[in-house]
Amino acid sequence: MFLSCQEGNHLCWTRHEPVGVCGQIIPWNFPLLMQAWKLGPALAAGNTIVMKLAEQTPLTGLYVAQLAVEAGFPAGVLNVVPGYGPTAGAALSEHMDVDKVAFTGSTEVGHLVAQAAAHSNLKRTTLELGGKSPNIVFADADIAHAVETSHFGVFFNMGQCCCAGTRIFVEGKIYDEFVERSVERAKMRNVGDPFDPNNEQGPQIDESQFKKVLEYINIGKNEGAKLLIGGNRSGDKGYFIQPTIFANVKDQMKFAREEVICKIVIVT
Repeated sequence: MFLSCQEGNHLCWTRHEPVGVCGQIIPWNFPLLMQAWKLGPALAAGNTIVMKLAEQTPLTGLYVAQLAVEAGFPAGVLNVVPGYGPTAGAALSEHMDVDKVAFTGSTEVGHLVAQAAAHSNLKRTTLELGGKSPNIVFADADIAHAVETSHFGVFFNMGQCCCAGTRIFVEGKIYDEFVERSVERAKMRNVGDPFDPNNEQGPQIDESQFKKVLEYINIGKNEGAKLLIGGNRSGDKGYFIQPTIFANVKDQMKFAREEVICKIVIVT
């Protein structure tokens, strides 16, 4: 509550109130972190929540809901729903009793959430959508450090990160050396069981994402980018993909403009 008294018989009064019922839809790449980011602020502001978990990673969110029950949350304050986007997610976005919907995920689905919110009760929306983050390396940089941190920016969490630095812009003076060192670093990355501390890189989340990554690798090849390393499946089972680096990438290329959520380094 904010009160501001002015001269005369006037009173300015701003009262902060909970929005009400908040629908929340989270992705699969960081299930616990995404859940915490959405639950904390909404609950602290006095709202009730209906959260739709990603169908690929529902167990973490369901366990957190069980912990909330054990902690004594009143019934109906925190509600967690597993399900698919076209059914559970759509129902939440369209529901007339939901006052706000918060969505983290692809730009494509973000359009659908916004449309559903507008067509129903014109509910408020918060959309955190796909990105294509650039990483810029200048000639006066420590190249070894730049290569290492750039690789971390792309390969962290198997590249399945909305803020991954998947486009690396390198100043011309050091371009060739940076690319050469990047390839050598990629050769050193161990791919395999993510629970093995000797491995740096695990699998993609599921078959659909695995196929999508390979599709974009082929798009890059067909568009004329130079594949320097990787580009194929790693091993003969699971959804593992080799660390992949492309050079001579142009800004207008499809895979340089669209979010892939993968471990592909694009050096421009």
